[in-house]
Amino acid sequence: MKLLYIHQHFVTNEGHGGTRSYNVSRTFVERGWDVTVVTGIFDQGPFVHDRRGLFRTEWIDGIKVIVCNVRYSNYQGPWWRMWAFAWFTVLATIAAVREQGVDVVFATSTPLTVGWPGLLAGYVKRRPFVFEVRDIWPEDLLLGGAMKPGLAARLMTWMEVLFYQRAARVLTVSPGFTRRLAERGVPDRVLETIPLGGDGDLYADLSPDTAWLERYGLTGKVVAVYAGALGYLNGLEYVIEAAEHLRDRPDIALALVGDGQRKPDLKRMVAERSLTNVVLADPVPRRVVPSVLNACQIGLMILRDSPAMARVLPNKAFDYMFAGLPTVVNFAGTTRDLLESIGAGIGVDPHDPADLARALVTLADDAERRAEMGRKARETARSRFDRSRLAERMMQVFHACHAERPRRTDQCRIR
Repeated sequence: MKLLYIHQHFVTNEGHGGTRSYNVSRTFVERGWDVTVVTGIFDQGPFVHDRRGLFRTEWIDGIKVIVCNVRYSNYQGPWWRMWAFAWFTVLATIAAVREQGVDVVFATSTPLTVGWPGLLAGYVKRRPFVFEVRDIWPEDLLLGGAMKPGLAARLMTWMEVLFYQRAARVLTVSPGFTRRLAERGVPDRVLETIPLGGDGDLYADLSPDTAWLERYGLTGKVVAVYAGALGYLNGLEYVIEAAEHLRDRPDIALALVGDGQRKPDLKRMVAERSLTNVVLADPVPRRVVPSVLNACQIGLMILRDSPAMARVLPNKAFDYMFAGLPTVVNFAGTTRDLLESIGAGIGVDPHDPADLARALVTLADDAERRAEMGRKARETARSRFDRSRLAERMMQVFHACHAERPRRTDQCRIR
């Protein structure tokens, strides 16, 4: 089986973004598949921008990677991001159509526009096109306030419906996404939920990164860590406001590890409030994340309050689980339900930073409870959410699509 895997933001363990595409591709290769990944140049990934050509090919752990010379950065403004998405769509389509011997075409969002090279390559090659939904765009952007209704939103809605209609399967990374797409009319027969999960191999031999603790003055403290993007939808102002309620607890520290457009604003908030219990740490390579998390005691799942957040199941939730961290969640829905159901999470009020502070004090003062919650988190992660297991499920989907006649769902009304 040869899989053509299109993902604009492909990251290896040497980068500091999500590595799920790399992890599952490596498993596919280990099972004897040929995998070609078409990607761009992400500022958190392994590739450097090179103006000398439109494409280059690299080999990573047996994976053929076609790099389109399109740079994308979390610090780009909206117009530059739109340009990066559009130009990648053009180049990725060319690269995908040129690739020979493909059995299944798989495109994973975001961005939404990655569906175009997948759809067109599948059409030209007469091969099944599988589309993966990591965010429901534009609906999530509209609900979160990151986008206003208008022509752009209508155009994005038209695109997403087209991709759902033409896909042999629509994979989602959260049961909440699956339920929402079913409500909108996507047929159950094409929907499949396969969570992002985590790389169990990275968490096999955990040891705390004491040098990281010393670097940021966190040695000896109970550290609540947030590891991920520092963007608008993450709503991390809430964490800084909670830190004000912890001034009398110098033994508790909050570490925000990552990068994003909101980082300068968050630093400014910390400085203006003269907070000494908040650290805005540099992002670390994915291979280092387990040891950093293992040096901490509590995980933070924080998002800006929005109805769309109720259906997400983010990557970092699994990182915390594999690291054995009890997790505090400030949004209702799929993530909180999962963590609370296994006894590994605590929910707090997203409108009351003092509630987060109280939850952190409770966990900081009860090491036995933290250990028990962490044990349950680790056990569940290893048994249900290891990416090698999830890759096997993806392979079953791709095999089924390849065995079926090409199917369209555009006879169904999708809203």
